[in-house]
Amino acid sequence: MASTIGRRVAEDCGLNRSQQTKLVVSIMELTRNIVFYAGKGELQINPAPPHSIEIIAIDKGPGIPNLDQIFNQSFTSKTGLGLGLSGVKRLMDEFEITSDMGLGTKVRAVKWLNNGGNFID
Repeated sequence: MASTIGRRVAEDCGLNRSQQTKLVVSIMELTRNIVFYAGKGELQINPAPPHSIEIIAIDKGPGIPNLDQIFNQSFTSKTGLGLGLSGVKRLMDEFEITSDMGLGTKVRAVKWLNNGGNFID
């Protein structure tokens, strides 16, 4: 459901197909992480035309102990390629993550809009 809503928001904000795909892939990666690692959480999609679309993913999972290894790609998860969060970071224009062991993880990712309402590559 999150990816469907994300695609609709992306279309409404004027994204081309390539940019829609980048946004939806980011949403899918973040929701997969919530479901697989935390079990439950929430994902917010906040359109803020004409400036941006913000995605916030929050969970109350176990936390991520090795963020540095994930982002320098020296870590591969047992369940995948280990590229989910770093992929989201590359696809989006802003990326912030905080993770506290035993308390959960919060990711904020933003895609900027230019003055014409279209996303910047």
